[in-house]
Amino acid sequence: MKNWIYLLAALPLIFCGCNQEDDINEIFASGQTWHWSNSYNTSNWENNNEASDPLSGEQVRHINQNQNAFNIVFEQDGSVIGNGENFSFTGTWSADGKDHSFFIKLTTQGTPSGLDKIFYDEISTAKFYRGNSTLLKLFNADRNHFIQFYPLGFAD
Repeated sequence: MKNWIYLLAALPLIFCGCNQEDDINEIFASGQTWHWSNSYNTSNWENNNEASDPLSGEQVRHINQNQNAFNIVFEQDGSVIGNGENFSFTGTWSADGKDHSFFIKLTTQGTPSGLDKIFYDEISTAKFYRGNSTLLKLFNADRNHFIQFYPLGFAD
């Protein structure tokens, strides 16, 4: 009888072993460097295969060829660091795996302009996330625009 009690007590752990917190740790708390790859507009945040690209081809090439800029690192302790081409930032982050909400507060060193400003604005106004260890999307409050990241070196 005692064995059945232990088995029943263990079932929730077995069936819930892969929880939303695992996704947060995989995406944000791994210390991985994420590199901006592009930004998109979408009408469906859960299936955004029909997204449109508001950046020019030249801007996207510049972002992806410059692996030393447009990077962000989320740390397990809730801190974040990152850099554009001509500015850097530090701050704090948090995420909720149940509703995929996201909060970030940044302090900049330098004044972002051009692509730096787009990069900073899209990160600092993000309110939701989707992703895994190989792809991260940070969405605005309306979930109709997102900035997309890959692990640094992924697209090499």
